[in-house]
Amino acid sequence: MLYYKFKNYEEFKDMFGIVKHGNGVCSRKNRILLAYIRNRRLLHEAIETNNYTLLHISSMAELKKTITRAIIISGHSDMSLRYVLELDGEFFYSRNFETDDMKGLCKDGDTRSIRYINHENGGKTFKMKAGKLYRSLILETEFGKTLPEQVVTYLCEEFSADWQTYTTGRLPKNRLCVDKNFEKIYSSSSCVGDFYSCMVDRKLHYFYTESVDASAAYLTNEKGKVTARCVIYNRVTDQDGKIWRLAERQYASNENDILKRALIDALIKGGYIDGYKKVGAGAGDTRAFVDLEENSLSDRKFRIECDLDWNDTLSYQDSFKWYNQSEGTADNYGSGDIALDITDGSLNGEEEYDDFHGYHCYETRPVYCHGCEYYCDVENLDEFIWIEKLGEYHHESDVIECLECSGYFLEEDNLYSDITKEYYCCEECRKKAEQAYKQENWHYSDYDEEYYEHTESITIYQVWNNILCEYERKTISVESAQRLLETGELHKLNDMLYDGIDEETGLPYAYEMNEINV
Repeated sequence: MLYYKFKNYEEFKDMFGIVKHGNGVCSRKNRILLAYIRNRRLLHEAIETNNYTLLHISSMAELKKTITRAIIISGHSDMSLRYVLELDGEFFYSRNFETDDMKGLCKDGDTRSIRYINHENGGKTFKMKAGKLYRSLILETEFGKTLPEQVVTYLCEEFSADWQTYTTGRLPKNRLCVDKNFEKIYSSSSCVGDFYSCMVDRKLHYFYTESVDASAAYLTNEKGKVTARCVIYNRVTDQDGKIWRLAERQYASNENDILKRALIDALIKGGYIDGYKKVGAGAGDTRAFVDLEENSLSDRKFRIECDLDWNDTLSYQDSFKWYNQSEGTADNYGSGDIALDITDGSLNGEEEYDDFHGYHCYETRPVYCHGCEYYCDVENLDEFIWIEKLGEYHHESDVIECLECSGYFLEEDNLYSDITKEYYCCEECRKKAEQAYKQENWHYSDYDEEYYEHTESITIYQVWNNILCEYERKTISVESAQRLLETGELHKLNDMLYDGIDEETGLPYAYEMNEINV
């Protein structure tokens, strides 16, 4: 009988195969999910109960959703867990902890912690980091105790992020607005910090009111300043004719993902959207939409109605960037033949626009800053550094100089050395630097031909030289010496190690002569 959802090795590789990254590092896809479904106890219980639901989980989103539900059910059925905690609309059970009418929200505005009552400590109110409290709730349930540590850690990390998103969206200083005020969300004077958007202050927001059916969605702080924003396309059609309301890629103060999640969470709670671009998705991820349950919509071919002439205002499009002028539609799957992912301001733009510095110029070239692509004046590249291995210009704040080869590389692509405590551009440079460091600071074993960090790892032994007829002093690792002693390849006399001795006397060569001389 097939216990798992994948049918053959190819499907297994698709789900859990090894992925090689650009920096040469390899990792396994969905390793936490694999650790979970490999749990022998899980398989045993599935066979006994003839319920394979938990074995058929095929994505991290499904793992999180299914396991969370199982934890809640397990807690609810355990009569010893008599107290209830209401957290973000879900009910968890505990022997000693309970939430009050604040439902976990901290009065001091701490978005990373949960307010709770501890009945074991006289019913007093405390607060605890969200992940730590959630771990406690998981491990109080019988089901939670069966989960692998990797899964528990993953669930706690996810809960912490979700809780911070939830609490951030409910603090008085964050107010959701959904309207047609595109000018506000694209004006730097109305926003807090840098949104790293090439369309800010370009006066191209008229595209959203004149050419498409869209709404501006944004969070504001207590001063009315925008902290996170996105565009909602109000009428998006898929290949089956179904109509969706989709939130486009989110932008936030200093690229804060918590604020982006808070915006999406508020839109979902308010019933404004049916799906959204995954938080953290890049400008080129045209099909990275998910529904409200975080199920991928990458198989959906979405299009919007778009009425755009050659001289009309155009704002850069992340997803619906293929325009079919004759049909009056823009899509995310490449059906249209006119590109809308341009920064010229219109389809008929002649000058090129430096969207990093914010002015028109004669010629631009692609550059990258904090993971975002910009087009920069070729005469004004002073802030950018050419990375030979990538064939790209990257902002100086994202780049590190390799201490070994003096080449440049992205900070995110670094290889850290636990030996030198420095970062390097590639494995070859790291190995060279580590070897040089060992030669200067560590201790060499002649026998092992390796360096050892601690002097206690090395000892002295005597090697017989047949030509000179004398022993030479050499080094060997303690581990190798012990192994050779056990196999009889080393001999110990008076706390001294020898690699060879006189077979007739059982003593080191010239031992008696040395004794006489003494």
